Amino acid sequence: MKRSTLESGTEPAWKTSWRQVLAGCHSSLFLLDLDGTIWGDILVVLNEQFGPVDADGVKVWKRYDRAFKVDGTMTNGAHLEAEYRDLLEAKTLEELIDWLKVNHLLIPGVKDFLKTLAASGVSPVAISNGSRQIAEPMLVHHGVQMPLVANSLKFADDGSFAKLEFVHNEDDGVRKGDLVTAAAELGYRIIGCAGDSKGDICMAEATAKAGGLVLACGPGGLSDWCRTNEGKLVGSNDWLEFEDYGSVAHALQARIGGC
Repeated sequence: MKRSTLESGTEPAWKTSWRQVLAGCHSSLFLLDLDGTIWGDILVVLNEQFGPVDADGVKVWKRYDRAFKVDGTMTNGAHLEAEYRDLLEAKTLEELIDWLKVNHLLIPGVKDFLKTLAASGVSPVAISNGSRQIAEPMLVHHGVQMPLVANSLKFADDGSFAKLEFVHNEDDGVRKGDLVTAAAELGYRIIGCAGDSKGDICMAEATAKAGGLVLACGPGGLSDWCRTNEGKLVGSNDWLEFEDYGSVAHALQARIGGC
């Protein structure tokens, strides 16, 4: 099999690509999920607006979501791909983005939070299991600047949606914890991370292990994990649940000042 041009020696392609992202960053990092953390969950709001319903009138995306998060009968990648497929059968990518630009909202306080990071010489990096083709224009639309690691939508020659190409694999999509660990091993200081759901747990665990602050946006899979593992995998003073970034500014400043 032909080796990817992104691979260097025995290093996997994702790690080489990750090195390239980090090369443009400061030596201190703050890793952020996007959906449900920087802004409202794009797949949720799009599926609520345009997604199909089942015979009982229930949104089909909720069945996929439960299959991944509760029942364990779908991988993370499979449930994401199924949701994108339904959406792209209902609307074009351009139509979805146009709708988002009118209706999509940031989490309160996020721009001031990012300004604090920039003023302190800390690089924010977005790590998302969402689609690069949607996330990139929405970052521009919201005036949010940061490097992005995300999965990619792939289309057939006729323009129809073909598949979701994952940063790592279908089981995980993006192994966020692996990215954090790799950055720490390369000598970057992990100031913290922010996430909201089950898919962010591996990022939070790796961040805590590296001595960083874990911020859980809203009550959900990540805050439940932090609460359950407090004192074991994450320290009691090393995580916070929040709904407005203004409420965790003091914790960020303390962490930056003590690093």
